[in-house]
Amino acid sequence: MSTFFENKNKHKTKLKFALKTTLLLFLILSITVLTKGMADMFGFFKKYDVHLCPLVKGQILKEGKAVAGIEVIRSLTYVDNKERIDSVKTDDKGNFILPKVNIRSKMPGNFMVEHNTRQIIYTEQNNKKYILWNTSMWGFKPIAAFNRKLSSLNCDLTSPKVSFEFANDKHPQRPHYAGTICRWDEDFEIY
Repeated sequence: MSTFFENKNKHKTKLKFALKTTLLLFLILSITVLTKGMADMFGFFKKYDVHLCPLVKGQILKEGKAVAGIEVIRSLTYVDNKERIDSVKTDDKGNFILPKVNIRSKMPGNFMVEHNTRQIIYTEQNNKKYILWNTSMWGFKPIAAFNRKLSSLNCDLTSPKVSFEFANDKHPQRPHYAGTICRWDEDFEIY
């Protein structure tokens, strides 16, 4: 008779172990699914399109004459602190074009991050650096005012570097700011 009770207890013990194991697996799976679901809901794992810089078109002159074959360097640094550098040489008329730059990033899903991209475009001649464009672009979507300015980055190496403000279409009371040796006929307030 004692073997009957021993077998019954062994069976209960195995049943309890199987039940506890199943419950533990269910709990782990539920937590994993809920955590992933919450992370997806808040965008922690999702990748977003991040706009770092629009297409840049410009011309480099020196005392009104085209500077051919000079390298124009662009440095873009997003909040991920990765510096992205590209460059192009001017043609025989001093013209240059740099393509727009977009990346994929999880950073926009992090509500604790202030999104901005440091944009620096420059050239060097005779060991002197000329800043064509230096600013921070807030957000991670294209901004029309930046597109307008960078579509006509026309500079004379003899012009002094200035700080200026330009229109913020979304928030007119808060203009954008940049430093440059370039000049524009419109929307260019030196301060």
